[in-house]
Amino acid sequence: MGSFSKRKKKAGRIKKSSSLEEGDDSLERQGSIARTSVHYSRINRQKKTMKLSRALSDLVKYTKSVGIHDVDTEISSSWQVSSFSETKAHQILQQKPTQFVRFNQYQLSRIYPSSYRVDSSNYNPQPFWNAGCQLVALNYQSEGRMLQLNRAKFNSNGNCGYVLKPKCLCHGEEGRREKTWSTDSQECAFNPNSEDPLPGQLKKQLVLRIISGQQLPKPKDSMLGDRGEIIDPFVEVELIGLSVDCYKEQTRVVDDNGFNPMWEETLVFTVNMPEVSLIRFLVWDHDPIGRDFIGQRTISLSSMMPGYRHVYLEGMEEASIFVHVAINDISGKVETSEYSLIRKNLANYANDHSAI
Repeated sequence: MGSFSKRKKKAGRIKKSSSLEEGDDSLERQGSIARTSVHYSRINRQKKTMKLSRALSDLVKYTKSVGIHDVDTEISSSWQVSSFSETKAHQILQQKPTQFVRFNQYQLSRIYPSSYRVDSSNYNPQPFWNAGCQLVALNYQSEGRMLQLNRAKFNSNGNCGYVLKPKCLCHGEEGRREKTWSTDSQECAFNPNSEDPLPGQLKKQLVLRIISGQQLPKPKDSMLGDRGEIIDPFVEVELIGLSVDCYKEQTRVVDDNGFNPMWEETLVFTVNMPEVSLIRFLVWDHDPIGRDFIGQRTISLSSMMPGYRHVYLEGMEEASIFVHVAINDISGKVETSEYSLIRKNLANYANDHSAI
């Protein structure tokens, strides 16, 4: 019994000493971890406090957000940007269009979608581009007409994200010298909502000859379902730009031919400001109860080259429209007579062929 108790006490002392050693090891490990963390924190602190070039740092900040200024009286700095909801911007554009244009000559403006667009839909960006707004924000998660206009707008400059504004939206030295928005100045006479926004300047006449189509597919979502029938295509061309320029025309319907339909029709448009204008080609399938969408392609007018061209529908490799493009200069007086004459000839041509 005595020897057993001695062995038991000895085992207890060994167990206690081993526990002390384990405790020392754990303390050493904690200490090493703490020293390591301190070391890393010092390194991180050194990285955070790394010296940078002041001149380089000043280049990082291009713009400064400021409150909404009074577009009637204030001229701010070019690096300041004010944000407007689409509702507020539309109200200003309708009530004070020339002042809004002048405001955008000296300060950046950002337009953003209304908070009521819970479905992430988009507003029409074209009126705000017409007024010289620099940052027109859209909901990119919602594909549709408005995003197609946006892509066409910026594809004209290689899709780099920037497009130069027309000169009439950039001038305004007289207002900068006087620090006023005087409406008597010729510099701020441009009104994007006017019937004659650029008086005295030559207008452009866009003559599009819609010749034929190639390998047009069947519509994906037909009103009558998947009938397996051959499509009856026609082309609708829409001019999008200043409010006075917005106009659309369409060709006749070609029955039962989606492979190589022939239209051979001429559509004529008058353009006051080609720099902000877009041309939208839409191909439809005619149905007795409506029409089905086949495809579209939207192009900046400044990107359209004269001559014979293939306009490929967006997202389709083979489907295209074969057209001839001609852009002519016309004055205001000549435009009325020539334009009406062309309209009359086209109408007579259509009537003659419909009678046949």
